[in-house]
This record gives sequence, C-alpha cells and structure tokens, in this order.
Amino acid sequence: MISGPLTRKDRIASIDVLRGLALFGIVIVNAAYFGLPLAEVMNGPESTDPPADRITWVLVKTFAEFKFISIFSLLFGFGIAMQRSRRLASGRSFAGFGIRRMLILGLFGLTHALGLWFGDILFMYALVGLLLIPILLIDPGPRLAIALLGIGWSMLVTIGFALLGTWTMTAPDPETLDLSHRGFQAMMKAGLDPMHPNWIAGEIAAFGDGPFLDAMAYRGMTFVSYVVISVFSVYWHIIGMAIIGSWLHDRDFFTSAGSRLQKLFITTLLPVGLVLSIACGISFWYREDHPVVASIMTGIQMVSASMIALGIVGLVTILVDRGRMPLASLFASVGRMSLTAYLLESVIFIALMSHWGLSWFNEGSLSQLVGIAALVYVGVTIFCLAWSSLFRMGPVEWIWRQGSYLGLAGGDFKPRKPA
Repeated sequence: MISGPLTRKDRIASIDVLRGLALFGIVIVNAAYFGLPLAEVMNGPESTDPPADRITWVLVKTFAEFKFISIFSLLFGFGIAMQRSRRLASGRSFAGFGIRRMLILGLFGLTHALGLWFGDILFMYALVGLLLIPILLIDPGPRLAIALLGIGWSMLVTIGFALLGTWTMTAPDPETLDLSHRGFQAMMKAGLDPMHPNWIAGEIAAFGDGPFLDAMAYRGMTFVSYVVISVFSVYWHIIGMAIIGSWLHDRDFFTSAGSRLQKLFITTLLPVGLVLSIACGISFWYREDHPVVASIMTGIQMVSASMIALGIVGLVTILVDRGRMPLASLFASVGRMSLTAYLLESVIFIALMSHWGLSWFNEGSLSQLVGIAALVYVGVTIFCLAWSSLFRMGPVEWIWRQGSYLGLAGGDFKPRKPA
C-alpha cells in the first residue's frame, strides 16, 4: 500500500492523459474570456458578425464548453477519494490533510484570480474539495444520488438565469454617455453591469492599457460576481462531477475491473450526450429567432456535457490501456503537471492580452483567439516536456505537496539523474 505521495511509477496513465486533454479543451473555451470584453463573450456573436466567428462560437459551445471542465472535475474528485483511501489504509486520518490541501489550493486560486485572470477555477475547486471531504463518508449509492441531484439543480438554475437574460432592458446609447471614466469609477457609472457601455469601455482600457490597479479592480469585481453566481449554479455541476469521480474510484473504474463500466459509458452516455449537445448547438445558432428555446438548451447542455465527459473518460481509458491513444505521451506530460500547466496557460494568455505584455485585449476575433489558444497549449506542452526531463514534478505541484505534507514529502523536486 502506498502511504505517501505518489511517485511517477505509481500514477495511473489514463488519468494523466485525461488531465492533459482536459486542459486543452479548457484553454480553448477560456480563450474568449482572456481576450474579449465580458459582455461580448456573454452575448456571443450576432448574425451580422463574420461567419468564422459564429461557426467557432457554436462549435466551442457544442463540443467543448462544460465538457472538459466536467472531465477535470471528475478527476479532481477521483484524486481526493484516492488520497483518502490511501491515508486511511496506512492508518492515518484524512480530514486535516485534505482541508490543508484545499486551503492551499484556495490561496493559489485567489492569487491567480486577482493577479492574473478572473476566470480562475482553483478557488472554486477548493470549495468543492472542502464539501467533498465530509461527503466521502456517505455510502457510494446515496453519494451518487447526491451527485445527480447537484447536476440537475445546476441545470435548472442555469435555465432560470438564461431565461432572465432574455428579458433584456434597452441599453443606453454609447453616444450619449461619457465613456472616459476608468477603473472603479467606470464600474460605478455602469451600475456594476458588465453589459453597460461604461463598464465595457473601462474594461477595455484597464486590460489593454492599464494601469495594474484598474485591471485588478475589474478582475476582483468580476471574480466576486462569478463566485457568487456560481455558488447557486455551476458549482453544483462541478461538485456533482467530483462526487461521480469519487464514486468511480470506489468502483475501480481505472482498472480492469472497471472495463464493463467504461464500455457502458462509451456505448450509451457518449452518443446520447453528443446528440443532445448537437441539438443545443443548433438552437444556439438560431438563438436570435428563438431565445427561449436557446435558454432552455443552455441548461440541457450541462447535462449533455456530463454524459460526454463520462463517455470520453471511458474511451480514453480504454485507448490508453491498449496503447492506441493518439498523442498520449504529450497529453500525459501536461497532465502530470496539470496545476502548473493550468496556471501557465493563464500567464501566457495574459502576457499576450494585457497592458504589460503585447496588449492584444479586444484586438482579435473569436476565431483568432481560439487559434491562439491552440498555440498556447503547444507552448505549455513543450514546457512540460522540457521540465519533466529535468525534474520529477512541476514547480507549483511541489509547493502544494510541501504545504500539504508540512514539508515532509521528501526531495521530489530534485533534478532527475542522468540515464
């Protein structure tokens, strides 16, 4: 029984590949949030926008949005359950250790959100982990029921928010407004409404031109709003997927004992999820003509994302175990350093978009941003390959591990010995 930190030979190969694959999908979805005003991302392209942007938007929403974050959330829950079982098997308690890990993760998230990008997910994962620790005391059957209820609740609340969004008030004419306000003053003039022209003008100036404090004010306000809204909606989708991940751990999903469940996910959940997601994509394309239908499909999309995520997890696990997964070693190199890689994606993207970098914020189209996201992932992969050839673990993983084990995790950060 492994009682301490995992070594590389103890890792489950398919999980590393899945983490790396999930981070690719996540950066594709996040690209618009990195490079465009929040209002433009939330509204989506209009019928008069270039076809390339409209097609890109629908494809991302249909085949990527919520799918890869669902995979990442599932693996997060699986990881917590695995750590718990290993510690209990070695006669040690888990609660204090788990809480310590989540507090450190939350600190990473706050630093990331306020210093780099408001769309941070680490703080939300820390909240999920703190709730999951006591939930793991529940038997697998009732625990799975809680997960399904959480996903269902998230769907209903998402539909409600989307329907509220169809009752839009007439936006003020930008020509009649003084758009010279900056920073917090611009947010107050907008009534803290990201759709207001004053907010948008201030946001573009803050991220594209600076100064840092104005950008930080926008990041902070947007992050707080995002967390508050998510606690009532998407948080329950994430906790649901994390609980399912813990349930899969109890079912030995990533071993030969889980092969039947893997095939079941591939043959049932994956095709049904794809059909539902494609139907959602069609409704999004015609959302200007049928806004209520598109709003309802926004919630259904989250359920389809759960199905697709489980299907992909089953499919990738089988392909990796059979040695037939394309680019498996590249995805795995990112997956083994997933925390570092996730933060590095933000660092590179913000360096491209921010006033202290190339200042490309609001300069590119949606399709261009997605292309940039793919290149960012390539850069992250190259870094992970190079780092892994020299060191045994990623730098942020090392900090997290040392804090979790109170500095007693050993010399895992030492350079690799030459072959």
